[in-house]
Amino acid sequence: MELVRCYMEAAGLIVLAIFIIVVLIILSERVNDTAAALLGFGASACVIYFMQDIPFMDFAGTIGWDIILFVTSMMIIVSVVASSGLFQYVALILAVRTAGNPKRIFKYFLVLVFIISLFFDPLPTMLIVSAFTVQVCNAIDVDFRPYLMSEAVVACVASFPSPIGSITNLVIVFLAEINTGLMFFSLIPLSLILFIITLVYMMRKFADVLDDSIERDLTDMFAMDPNVTIRSRFDLIAACVGMSVLIFGIIILPEQSAMIALVVAAALLIPTRDRARDLFRRLSWDSVFFLAGMMGIVQALVVTEVIQDLAGVLQGVAETNVFAAIFAMILIPGGLMAPIDAKAVGILMAPAARELTSVNAMIPISLTLGTNAGGYVVPFGDAPNIVVVSVCEDNLKPLSWGEFNKTVIPLGILHLIISTIYCSLFGLIL
Repeated sequence: MELVRCYMEAAGLIVLAIFIIVVLIILSERVNDTAAALLGFGASACVIYFMQDIPFMDFAGTIGWDIILFVTSMMIIVSVVASSGLFQYVALILAVRTAGNPKRIFKYFLVLVFIISLFFDPLPTMLIVSAFTVQVCNAIDVDFRPYLMSEAVVACVASFPSPIGSITNLVIVFLAEINTGLMFFSLIPLSLILFIITLVYMMRKFADVLDDSIERDLTDMFAMDPNVTIRSRFDLIAACVGMSVLIFGIIILPEQSAMIALVVAAALLIPTRDRARDLFRRLSWDSVFFLAGMMGIVQALVVTEVIQDLAGVLQGVAETNVFAAIFAMILIPGGLMAPIDAKAVGILMAPAARELTSVNAMIPISLTLGTNAGGYVVPFGDAPNIVVVSVCEDNLKPLSWGEFNKTVIPLGILHLIISTIYCSLFGLIL
């Protein structure tokens, strides 16, 4: 029995070392993230087989493939809805109704991004909104960089309360067995508060860019036709119906989210006919395999009881002081580990956070908040922020990481402070 325990501990240490090495490799940016995660998954599976005598099929069967299928289905839905031109159409309608007022466009676009990000991951959200943001800003001759930076922050903030608002949320909700209803209603007020703070902060910081007293040539803007963005009326109606079914289905049957998303994704693909192949090619398959790799490594940590040991430490902290546990859930991925990989750390901590639900339900919910915040508290390297920098460079207005960090980090730190206080106070009533 003692020998078995020694093997378990040795296997756990090796798998933990594999996880750390994978994170460091990802941080180095010299190797593809997905390749590193899959190699880590494979290496962990070898450790489990040779040291725990668990065949790969049995080990792989314990991974949450339903959540991976859900993520894939959501990507299909995002791809179909985006190709329908729905959001571009709404954005151009809003822009025209502002009569070219840069301040009003700024407000309207951030509200639109907030709404989109309740249902879509920040990465596809930024891929969708960056195109029409640049188009509208160029039409009214205003610098689009403040708009894009603000949208990247809001895309993360809006993801806080939504179980489908980011891929990481989906994984953490699954691994930590979080009550999605409680998560939404407890965090939506915080998201709105942080949204308002972001809006005020950015409008003051870029007051000169958003100055609506300057006369501008609006000829190009009024020449824009929102109807051009719609591929067909049928696609637009199908996208609206599909999104409605998805939203209400997840609200009514949250535990069957994967099934609902799969049905909606397939239903939206059928009318696309030959375009379905192109839509499949455009899916971010690297994200799916990256997620599978990271979940495989974490599952190996569960099998070797490393996660249980981490849960024991966290539970001891939580039973002594709930606020300290909430603080750790927010600040570790959202602050301390944000420059490295907040998502990987959040996924690692999720199974341990599940054990703390009995102490206070706000503790695991705080983990989703901290993990999402890590995407912009230190914006360097996170995928939505890379989209912002790339779009700026492609449109001949480069945005340096130094300028990005200087703008966003003070706001991110303020968000972390407010979020920690809010979750601690909310934890008092649970």
